[in-house]
Amino acid sequence: MELTYILVDFENVQPPDMGLLSGDQYQLRIFRGPHQNKLDFDIAVSLQPHGDRVKYIQSDRHGKNALDFHIAFYMGRLLQELEASGSAASSHTRFVVISKDGGFDALMNHVQSLGYGAMKAASIRQALGLEEPITEPGSALQPMSAGNIGFATPSPVAQPPGKPPAVKKVAPVSKAQPAKPAATPKKTASAQAKPGKPEAKKPQPPARKTLGPEDKEKVLENLRLHPEKRPVKRQTLENHITSLLGSNVAPKAVRGLVAGLENEGVIKFTENKIDEYKVPKRKK
Repeated sequence: MELTYILVDFENVQPPDMGLLSGDQYQLRIFRGPHQNKLDFDIAVSLQPHGDRVKYIQSDRHGKNALDFHIAFYMGRLLQELEASGSAASSHTRFVVISKDGGFDALMNHVQSLGYGAMKAASIRQALGLEEPITEPGSALQPMSAGNIGFATPSPVAQPPGKPPAVKKVAPVSKAQPAKPAATPKKTASAQAKPGKPEAKKPQPPARKTLGPEDKEKVLENLRLHPEKRPVKRQTLENHITSLLGSNVAPKAVRGLVAGLENEGVIKFTENKIDEYKVPKRKK
């Protein structure tokens, strides 16, 4: 009897149809990630008949391919055990990895080169060569039965017993005088008024790429007047200066002004945090 090991990458696929693996020829191994501590009720019910033919391998490693390497390592141990049991084991054993991850393709090719059957499948049905159930929108619906639930066609609404449904009478078409064309409504004063020209946008002042001594003094004066509201970070100070001098000031010019104040010892930084201000007194 051929022995088939089904190794499920449960972090990638949670097959709902593991109950299809009936028979002693199937050995099921469920590989779970570190965050998968519980099983869905329906999946637990489908695994119950397998008894000791199903084993759970819990990985405690986080990472993109941690569980993939765990599966590859476990398969290597199984191959080692089979090689030790005798050379005839390869012709009666195959491996199936249930996963949608393409990284297992090279591993399957290597196992095949050792003489074992090996394949990767996206589902249990695909591994068994069964057709997947039709779930695509717009696909043909099967008739309703015990194992196949479709959509019933709604029956026409029955008329209540009694009088037959009333038929609306249609009045005969009489020869009528041709209707006069409707008068064209007069345009209102607002409609006749010609749209005015859109208001011209005020031109934005050109960006100031350099700052003068008066700008520096304006910043220092603001720091003198508000000692308790001085910025505590470099970026906050730059935003404060931009708001004070005008939004058309280039960021490079603001950074240059801050660097100049730092070189003069007016501001002391530790990385991007301001440790101390030494604002000079106003010149008389």
